[in-house]
Amino acid sequence: MNILELREKVKLLPYKPGCYIMKNESGTVIYVGKAKKLRNRVKSYFDNTSKTQKTYALVKNIFDFDYIIVNNELDAFNLENNLIKKYKPKYNILLKDDKSFPYIKIDMAEKFPRVQIVRRPKRDGSLLFGPYVTGIPISGLMSIIKSAFPVRWCNKNFDKQKLPCKGCLHGDIGDCLAPCADLSREKEYKNTVLKVIDFLNGDTKVVRKNLIEKMNNFAQVENFEEALKCRDYIQMLDKMESKIITSLSSSKNIDVFAYYESEDSGISAINVLTIRAGQMVGEQNYPLYNIVGEKQEIITSFLVEYYSNVVNMPNEIVCEDLDESLMEDVPLYFLNNYQKVVKITCPQKGIKKELLLTAKNNAKEYAERSMDSLSRKQALTSGALDDLTKLLNIESAYRIEGYDISNISGTNNVASMVVFEGGEPNKKLYRKFKIKTVEGANDFACMKETITRRLLKLANGDVEFGEKPNIILIDGGIGQLNSVKDIATELGINGITFISLAKQDEEIYTTSSSIPIKLSKTDYALRLLQRVRDESHRFAVLFHRNVRGKKELESELTKIEGVGKNTAAVLFQNLKTMDAIMNASAEELANIKGVGAKTAINIFNYFHKK
Repeated sequence: MNILELREKVKLLPYKPGCYIMKNESGTVIYVGKAKKLRNRVKSYFDNTSKTQKTYALVKNIFDFDYIIVNNELDAFNLENNLIKKYKPKYNILLKDDKSFPYIKIDMAEKFPRVQIVRRPKRDGSLLFGPYVTGIPISGLMSIIKSAFPVRWCNKNFDKQKLPCKGCLHGDIGDCLAPCADLSREKEYKNTVLKVIDFLNGDTKVVRKNLIEKMNNFAQVENFEEALKCRDYIQMLDKMESKIITSLSSSKNIDVFAYYESEDSGISAINVLTIRAGQMVGEQNYPLYNIVGEKQEIITSFLVEYYSNVVNMPNEIVCEDLDESLMEDVPLYFLNNYQKVVKITCPQKGIKKELLLTAKNNAKEYAERSMDSLSRKQALTSGALDDLTKLLNIESAYRIEGYDISNISGTNNVASMVVFEGGEPNKKLYRKFKIKTVEGANDFACMKETITRRLLKLANGDVEFGEKPNIILIDGGIGQLNSVKDIATELGINGITFISLAKQDEEIYTTSSSIPIKLSKTDYALRLLQRVRDESHRFAVLFHRNVRGKKELESELTKIEGVGKNTAAVLFQNLKTMDAIMNASAEELANIKGVGAKTAINIFNYFHKK
């Protein structure tokens, strides 16, 4: 449709809340938005009012649009988020969750709660402190806790163990109260854990007093090494206390969001300040590429996406001006989806306004300082994807899967599958294949088996392999490509483009021509394909090395009476490493299904009675 036809279609839209879905000429979804009144919002894209550079780029690519009516704005929030996750549109915010910031977790439901560092916590009711992004080193924080509080650090599950049990070295030397060995200490232990919680909530007085006493005691007995450790911890406390925002209550958990866009370059960024227990525990910048929308839309979309990855939500979110309906709808969204009561404020004065200005300046400084690198990264990702779609004459290159084979003289054949989305690796989606039907060094047959198995999983609706790639990239030349090019057609799967990249001359082979495509070495599309190819090679070699090492270890285990290949595999499946098998007790080994008491004793004796 041309612009006049789109304007006519807009007139048919209702004045109701809902989501609109913009598509390009090939039918690919390029933008999803929400609106209180669909007709007013969609009309603004096609009228003659001034628009940002990014909005012009979007409008130029809109060929058609669809819409979905909902009951209210809250439903529009949920629908928009789901549609963005489904279609991954080019002009929407879609944060990756590979930045696994550390948290401190205390599960009070445990028999004797532990203090743990976790990077991908679940919303399971545990107490979470963080995320510790920058500023406060979490390893130092844990060292202070270990020094000041005698809580346990072992991984034993006492909920399923008969108590009391035999204590360990940590209890003997006083590092742990060891309530597992003396149940009369259980109440004292829980009180100690509560003190740890108070410390993580900003009360450092008890810890400081404890560390000073320890330092003086060590100095008196001339244990200067331990005294110096205590001194270092006290200095670390000083640094932590320097990050306390004196005008805020120590109970305040706040996240501050500020958005900045350069008028000259169109580069934009959001800065997030993380404040926990009145302390600044982190600051992070997020570059935004090609993001379209008014400032309020961008901020609210960012909030929804950000808290789908960050588990420990604050009590309050501070951000720039939002209208009243958004200030009501966003908290309702969080309450419905995460069962968390969150207040949103847009301060006009006071300490929170100062924090907002700090975040705004951080975002501006980051965008301006990073302009060259952000532009280059944009060219290497979204720019390279645009070039690939034109080069290969396809609708989208958003998801590229790269495959490689690894073996040594035809032994231990394995294959790798790596996934790039939006021009960047998504390591959560990487997969490994052990070749089952091919003996010896036959890379063509190995690749054919790998791609067949992968696409069969797609055809059968396997959840882990459910996303269809736009491009499958094979490491090699025309021979490797010919060995797999017809598999998708045979399985009735359409819409996948097969290409290969030959390393010697970096030529791109396609299924539509026997003549390879040659690009300049500096071409961003080629550099993206090289990154995919090299990453699939690295991942395949690493997997092969692990498999080969495991085979060698399994052969060591099979020397033990009663241990065959199946038993060795069971041991690795349960205990993961050779060290864990060697250090396991006979009782632990016997408890593994498929091992048995006699074999367990043989294994234990083999490693402990040499």
